[in-house]
Amino acid sequence: VNHEELCTLADQHFGGLPSAPKDGVEVAMEPAVFTGGDYRVKFNSDDTAHMAVAFPTASWTSEFAFPLMLMQNILGSYDRAHGLGKNHASQLCQDIAENELALSVNTFNTCYKDTGLFGVYAVTPDNKVDDTMWYVMNNLVRMVHEVSDAEVDRAKVSLKATMLMSLDGNNNVAEDIGRSLLNYGRRMTPAEIFSRIDAVSTADVRATASKFFNDQDLAIAAVGGIHELPDYTWFRRHTHWLRY
Repeated sequence: VNHEELCTLADQHFGGLPSAPKDGVEVAMEPAVFTGGDYRVKFNSDDTAHMAVAFPTASWTSEFAFPLMLMQNILGSYDRAHGLGKNHASQLCQDIAENELALSVNTFNTCYKDTGLFGVYAVTPDNKVDDTMWYVMNNLVRMVHEVSDAEVDRAKVSLKATMLMSLDGNNNVAEDIGRSLLNYGRRMTPAEIFSRIDAVSTADVRATASKFFNDQDLAIAAVGGIHELPDYTWFRRHTHWLRY
C-alpha cells in the first residue's frame, strides 16, 4: 500500500467531516451518577450460576487508569480446565482452586469517556455460590489493606507482557493507534505506557482500591441456579472490613 495514496484517499473521503457540532451548539455532558443495582434471573432447573459484581471506577484519562489495570492483573483469572490449580500467582485464584469452588473466574476492567466498571465475573456450581462470592468480595477489599509489593511487581510484568503481545501484527498496531487517538488524542507509545506502569506504587494501588471499593455501592447481575446468592445488603456489607 502506497502511503501517500492512502493519505490522499483518507483526506478525500474523511477530510471534510466536521470537527465541531453544527451551529456551535454542544451537548452538555453531565457527570455519570451511579446508585448501585441488583438484577437476577433465577432458574431452579439450572445447576450452574453465572454472576458478576462490579464497582464504578474511572475513565481512560484518569490518574487511576493504570492502578486499575494493575489491580485487574493482581486479581487475575481462573479456569478449572487449564490445570494450574492452586499454583496460580493470584490470591483469588488460589482461594477458588484450593476450595474447588468456581468453574471459571474473570476479572474485568472497562473504561469509558467519563467513568469505568471494575469487577469479577464467576461461573460456579449452584451449591457453591455463597462461598465463591465470599472469596470474591474478600479479595476485592483485601487490596485496600494487604496488597503486597511482590503482587504489584508481578502485575507490572504481566501487564507489560500482555500489552506487548497485543501489538503482534499490523492490524493490532493499527487498532492500538486508533484506540489511543480516541482515548488520549495522541499515540501513546509502549515506552511511555511502561513508564507510567512503573510509576505506580503499592500505595497507589491501595489508595485506588480504597477510593472505588471500600464501603462503596456496587452492581450485581446473576442468572441460573442462584438460590444461594446472598442479597444486596450482604454484598454492600462486605465492601469493607471492620478493623480495630
